[in-house]
Amino acid sequence: MRIIVVSFAIIFLVINFAIAQEINCDVKLNTENLTTEGLENISGFEQRLEDYINNHRWTKDEFGGAKINCSFDIFFRGSPSENKYTAQVFIGSQRQIYKSDKSTGTVRIFDDKWEFTFIRNQPIHHNNPQYDPVTSFIDFYVYIILGFDYDSFKPTDGTDFFQKAVDIASKARSGGGASSGWDLKSSGTYNRIQFIEEIINPKNKIIREAYYVYHYKGLDLLTRNKSKALENVTKAVESIGNFQKKNNERIFLVKAFFDTKYLELCELYLDSKDPEIYNKLGTYDPAHQKNYEEYKLRIK
Repeated sequence: MRIIVVSFAIIFLVINFAIAQEINCDVKLNTENLTTEGLENISGFEQRLEDYINNHRWTKDEFGGAKINCSFDIFFRGSPSENKYTAQVFIGSQRQIYKSDKSTGTVRIFDDKWEFTFIRNQPIHHNNPQYDPVTSFIDFYVYIILGFDYDSFKPTDGTDFFQKAVDIASKARSGGGASSGWDLKSSGTYNRIQFIEEIINPKNKIIREAYYVYHYKGLDLLTRNKSKALENVTKAVESIGNFQKKNNERIFLVKAFFDTKYLELCELYLDSKDPEIYNKLGTYDPAHQKNYEEYKLRIK
């Protein structure tokens, strides 16, 4: 009888594990700046974060075996005091293009203000009702990854996930995390609070709708109707670019789009034989103008 019970338990665990994995995340650590003591304390951190992300069910939806591929590349800046760490993190995610062996980037963010305390063998739990400098940071970005993935298939369909990220940010700001990047006044080229507030701001809805057009009506149509797909990609890019031009202030949401897509756009328009499209891209996205100029020369 005990063997049967154990067997059912194993079957339950296998089934639960199989349906839980919407995310396939690769975590990498760069620990060159850590002392021997700091490095020993963080031993196993990489695998534990992967387990925390990959072995948890983040949504109520069935993905049919498909997974969202993402990565957290963590560059430790140092350990200023015992068990305390400062790090810069690159967060990226991809999704498959319909009927293609290619993927497209959906998120590309560089966060340079992660600060946390970690004690070796410290448990990492889900559903912590309090702010936690480790899990709150990870949860925040997993929900952003999910939000953008859902937005790419249906207009603004990622709202529930983005709202979860907002809730985490609010918990962090009230729970003592304001000094570690959870502050609207935090300086630098990127601010996670401003970013999530821009995402859910109704006035920026046009950007999220264009994001859907770019992916679902653009990239996903490439194998069936390339000319129409590129037409929709252009409409989406122009919508985002013109929105930015009408706003004098910097919009992180727009920057994140072009940071993620600029090389893809360069490649997509190579067959167009129209240098003007690269001129437009340069006005919409001055940060990558050099790249657009280089590709424009390739079609002459």
